[in-house]
Amino acid sequence: MSETGGVWSLLLRSAGRFPERTAAVEGGRHMTYAGLLRRVRSLGAHLRIKGFGKRDKIGLLLPNSTEFVVSFFAASGIGAVSVPINPAYTEDEIRFYVEHGSLRLLVTSTDLAGVAVKVTEGTGAKVMTVKGDSADWVFDTEALAPEVEEDIAPDDEAVYLYSTGSTGSPKRVGRTHANLTALAFNHTETIGWSEEDRVLFTVPLSHTYGFGNFLGAVKVGASMYMMGHMAGGFKRGEVIEVIERESITVFPAVPFMLGILADTHLQRRVDFSSLRMALSAGAPLTGDVYTKFRDKFGVQPRQLYGSTETGVIAINMSEDVDTRFDSVGRPVANVDVRVVGPDGSERGVDERGEITVRSPSMTTSYYDLPEETARVFKGGYYHTGDIGRVDSDGYIYIEGREKLVINVAGNKVDPAEVEAVLCAHPAVKEAAVVGIADEGGAEVVKAVIVLEGELERAEVVQYLKGRLSGFKIPRVLEFRDEIPRSPTGKVLRERLR
Repeated sequence: MSETGGVWSLLLRSAGRFPERTAAVEGGRHMTYAGLLRRVRSLGAHLRIKGFGKRDKIGLLLPNSTEFVVSFFAASGIGAVSVPINPAYTEDEIRFYVEHGSLRLLVTSTDLAGVAVKVTEGTGAKVMTVKGDSADWVFDTEALAPEVEEDIAPDDEAVYLYSTGSTGSPKRVGRTHANLTALAFNHTETIGWSEEDRVLFTVPLSHTYGFGNFLGAVKVGASMYMMGHMAGGFKRGEVIEVIERESITVFPAVPFMLGILADTHLQRRVDFSSLRMALSAGAPLTGDVYTKFRDKFGVQPRQLYGSTETGVIAINMSEDVDTRFDSVGRPVANVDVRVVGPDGSERGVDERGEITVRSPSMTTSYYDLPEETARVFKGGYYHTGDIGRVDSDGYIYIEGREKLVINVAGNKVDPAEVEAVLCAHPAVKEAAVVGIADEGGAEVVKAVIVLEGELERAEVVQYLKGRLSGFKIPRVLEFRDEIPRSPTGKVLRERLR
């Protein structure tokens, strides 16, 4: 493996600077940066012996784990392209990534080997287990130790990440080694992490949010505490216990997780004094969740804004976060954000428009989607589809989503506005709003509601009258037990229609 090029250099430098510092913790297993590097080299050599190398696509069907870290850097070191896949996905979803990503190899754990074999059948992809009993490759620090040299150019692809696909099929986003090293630098330069930090990973490393924080942690030599996929949902008790016991300093989360923790009935006083930073991304952070989490744990959640296409865009590092909790902050280092109108002209202070981004960490295209690429990548900027504004101090506020706007007989309806009014009702726990076609093909508003009290359809309509214009009131109401969400808490709107 080359010791100079690509994302591999992030690990190499931290292992050189902090060889005996803890790199990863999973359960009762602790691994130093020197130990991590040895295992990465071992697996990299093993992959080469098995015939895998530069530009091969290697899927990582693994939970948050030491093996994920080792597998990603081993693949990167031999010049292969990693394709992280969330193990919580269904077989059909995993098969999509295997086929669309043109995988030659799917790396997984022994408890997922059966699924891996099924989804790779007929594709030509091999399966290798690296985690669990009877794994094909085990943590052997001595065997398969020869150096494997591979020249890696900055523009070589390092990873395929996929958009979450809130509408339509997920889009493949290729990010280069230069993109990823820039991402790690931009992130850590802004957020101020160091080798003293201990970062808890409950958000999936297979998602761009978890993945970006993971790279940042490796760059600065921080300790990564891995909590894998939680069968049965987010386990608040385990998270609280780990934060206290391990003196976690950074907790990347989504609003859904922060809300669960804030609503937890505690039998004792919880000590979160070590936690200096709780990050929130993936969905808007409401004032209710912010306030409850701050008041219960003494920590102010800070919003982070990013995308699969760009990585991290902005982080709220305001000293007065209480008055700016609803801002996603200023752009991180080396990232340029502009708010533009429909004609592409730049908006002024506090003027609404579409958020556009130029960043050294962003991709420039979608795979095999030339029309979509031309639509959102223009003039060196990525057009996010998010509607927002920038205040006089440079703080970004996201106020809607252009792509989600519903067209009701020529009238524009922002789902976020309708959702906010619905959620203000004391009997409504959650609400999500989408546009659907009626019998005649015209677009109408549909609301999916999760209740925490008694409420009839007629009462909902009556409540909305006077609070919303008539065309914004949902024509279709559906009550469900829960809102379908992605692993990072984003509403899966295609499942609401």
